[in-house]
Amino acid sequence: MILVTGCNPLGERLLEELNKDGMAKGACHKEELDLPRGFIKYDIFSSEDIERLVKEVKPDTMILTEEVSDLEYCEQKRSDAMQFNTRGVRFFVEAAQKTGASVVLISTAYVFDGRKEGGMYTENDMINPINVYGETRLMAEVHTDKAPSYLIARMGELYGNYPGNFADFILTNIKYGEKVELARDMYFSPIYIDDAVAAIKLLTAQKMFDKHNVAGPERISHYDFGLKIAKTFGLNENLIVPVSVEDLNLTVMMPKDLSLDISKIGPLVKIRNVDEGLEAMKKALE
Repeated sequence: MILVTGCNPLGERLLEELNKDGMAKGACHKEELDLPRGFIKYDIFSSEDIERLVKEVKPDTMILTEEVSDLEYCEQKRSDAMQFNTRGVRFFVEAAQKTGASVVLISTAYVFDGRKEGGMYTENDMINPINVYGETRLMAEVHTDKAPSYLIARMGELYGNYPGNFADFILTNIKYGEKVELARDMYFSPIYIDDAVAAIKLLTAQKMFDKHNVAGPERISHYDFGLKIAKTFGLNENLIVPVSVEDLNLTVMMPKDLSLDISKIGPLVKIRNVDEGLEAMKKALE
């Protein structure tokens, strides 16, 4: 049995995919009002309730996708972010220590500082988060390291046919004729959500316990990503405005290069490049 935590697009799609074999259950923090089908409630702030959940489900593996990823919220509500993103993971690890369950932590590229020349961080590069969100996820990784067996997936930026992701933000704005300023000097490795699900499922099934980068195969600037979105969807590319990161007046420290090297998992699973991923997104939205 696999327990998937998190009522977010990744958690929901992971549960849907894993349930094709009928061997997964989902759980969401109790404040979620309308639970997706197949999910049960729990209190991420309570070690006792997490222990109850684990005893009830009896998972062999726990995939932890539940997190607060809003960067500004994490800066303003550091204590809450720490409780949700770090202590909650610790409680699951403590439960796993009692049952022998494996822990799969969905982490982030934000554990890196973005200062590596040319980017393309490997799993062994130095970790040095520069904002609260990255700090909380790094501390979650430290707790996960104490599980009986563990897998840490450091994710690239997810995008796909669901609201709220970076690609959706860009697409929605330019659809309505709104200009979008995107940094030409910020880089990342975006990954189509279906490919992320496939990669995590494979790594979990094959018990590849270790740290893995799970991201798209290419390093691309935010600006070029926006241009590709406009081109794929037949929209006005002039609405994508190139700026420097300094021009954006960001309120949160942002790593300038969060591109990830996926040579470790590349031979194991097919991950689409940006052009292929955006075509899949377009088809899914039709």
